[in-house]
Amino acid sequence: MTTHQHVALAKQFKTQKLINTILAISLLSLGSYVFLEQLDNSPSNMIFEEISVERINIIEKNGLNRMVLSNADKAPGVDKFGKEVFRSNEPRPGMIFYNDEGTENGGFIFRGKKDNGEVNHGLHMSFDRYNQDQTMMMQHIEQKDFMITGLTVMDRPDTDMDFELTKAFLKAQSEGDANKLAILEQQYMEDNKGAVRRAFYGTLNGSSQLRLNDAQGNKRIQLVVTESGEAKLEFLDDKGQVIMRLPENK
Repeated sequence: MTTHQHVALAKQFKTQKLINTILAISLLSLGSYVFLEQLDNSPSNMIFEEISVERINIIEKNGLNRMVLSNADKAPGVDKFGKEVFRSNEPRPGMIFYNDEGTENGGFIFRGKKDNGEVNHGLHMSFDRYNQDQTMMMQHIEQKDFMITGLTVMDRPDTDMDFELTKAFLKAQSEGDANKLAILEQQYMEDNKGAVRRAFYGTLNGSSQLRLNDAQGNKRIQLVVTESGEAKLEFLDDKGQVIMRLPENK
C-alpha cells in the first residue's frame, strides 16, 4: 500500500469516527429528551387493577403517619408524636388511625380462627381520646361460650396514657409477681388512670341490652330483652340495688 493510500485510509477512519460520535451524541440526546418528556407528563395518580402488599403507610407531607393498613406481621406498635412508645405481644392486623401530631387515635382490628376446635373471633373498631385510649368501641367478639356485639362508650382521664405503667404491669404479669401486680393496680386506681364504662347497646350472650352507668361505672339503668323473650326495665341505686322495675312483677 502506498503512502498516498495510507493517508486516504486514515482520513476515512477519522471521518467515520466523527460520524459515529455525532450519532452517539444525537441518540443520547434523543433518549434523554423522550425520558424527560415522559417524566414530565407522567400521571400523579396511578390506577391498578390489583395490588398485593403486606403494609401501606398513608402519610402527611411532614412524614407522619395518618393511617397504616397492615397484616399481622407488619402491624405497627403504638405511636405518640410520631415515635413508637409501646408494642403489644398481640398482633393488630387491620387499620390504625393517627391524629395531626402522629399519635394513634383509633383503628379497626380484625382476627378470627379456631383454636383446638373452639372459635376465637373478633372485629373491633375504636376511637380514642386525645393521647389516651379508646372511648367508643364497635365490636363483635366470639370466644367459647361468650359472644358480644355492640357499641360501648367509656370515660377516660384527661391525663396522657401512662405506657411505662402498662409495661411494668405486663412485666409483673408475665413473671407471676402477685405483690408487684397489687402495687401497680393500687397505683393505677389512685392516679385515676383507668376507664369507666358509661354505656352499652347491643347483644350479650343472646340477650339484647341497653345499659347506662354513672360516672363511677355503677349500672343505674338497664333495658333487657332476654333470649327467651322476657323484657324488663330496671333502675338501680349506686349500690346495684333495684329501686324500680317495669313490669313490677318481673
